[in-house]
Amino acid sequence: MRRLTGMAEARQSILMFGIAGLACLGGCTPPQVSAKTAYEPIQPAAFTVHTPIDRIAANERGKAVLDRDVPGVMNNPHYELFCAMSLSQLASLSGGKLTKEKLDQVNEDLAELSPSQ
Repeated sequence: MRRLTGMAEARQSILMFGIAGLACLGGCTPPQVSAKTAYEPIQPAAFTVHTPIDRIAANERGKAVLDRDVPGVMNNPHYELFCAMSLSQLASLSGGKLTKEKLDQVNEDLAELSPSQ
């Protein structure tokens, strides 16, 4: 039997790990998403000032609350930088523009949204 050189040995090890990895993936299947669930509208279940802004904005009525209570937040040129944050997180970066009173008002308005409406 021929002894493998260092480089050939390394290649063989990589190849074996690759084959082993593919064998492990053989039983894996991606989650099945039906057409119904893929296109269901986002429900406003329990939106609060602790919900990420982009999740609220993805709901038509949630977006309306943001537009009314925090005007300009959706049109802010830096929206993509903070959209994954919640309003409560953004408040600490707002320089006092998002006050506790403003957050309380947004929370009240978001609480009025219900999945059945």
